[in-house]
Amino acid sequence: MSEKERTSNFSMKWEIGLFSILCLTVFVFPILTYYGSPVYLFLDSDSVFLGEYFHHVVNSYFTVSIVLLFVLPVIASSSNYFLEKTGYPFLASLQSFLIFISCFVILQYAMFSLTTQMEKCTLNIGTYLVGFNYLLHIYSDLKDLRKMIEQRNCSTEKNRVEE
Repeated sequence: MSEKERTSNFSMKWEIGLFSILCLTVFVFPILTYYGSPVYLFLDSDSVFLGEYFHHVVNSYFTVSIVLLFVLPVIASSSNYFLEKTGYPFLASLQSFLIFISCFVILQYAMFSLTTQMEKCTLNIGTYLVGFNYLLHIYSDLKDLRKMIEQRNCSTEKNRVEE
């Protein structure tokens, strides 16, 4: 299988669908639990951005982190699509893999920075679902990279045997 024949596990439709699920997860599911009650990122009057309990905790770093968690997957998916179309599937999978790893790390750091600054604040299902979405992308790209590396190693071994 040549490099141009390779297709990724997720088509652009799936990428848009997974991004939509990511957005809905952030807006619909609670991301934190504060004294036993669910806390949403934007919904409700006691949300992270609108509530009075989190007003002193939400700073520019947290805001930039949340923006990056929405912007980086779009950049990863679109550049992955265009790099594959131009014939660079290894580079496409590698950059997508690294961007989604950075998204996962940014998510964990942003959420844990909130939980350590607030007493009785724990992570809720929304955080885990967003992390699972990122891990799904990481696994897909890692599988693609592994296939391409194995194919390249097999072709170099065949060339050595022929020589």
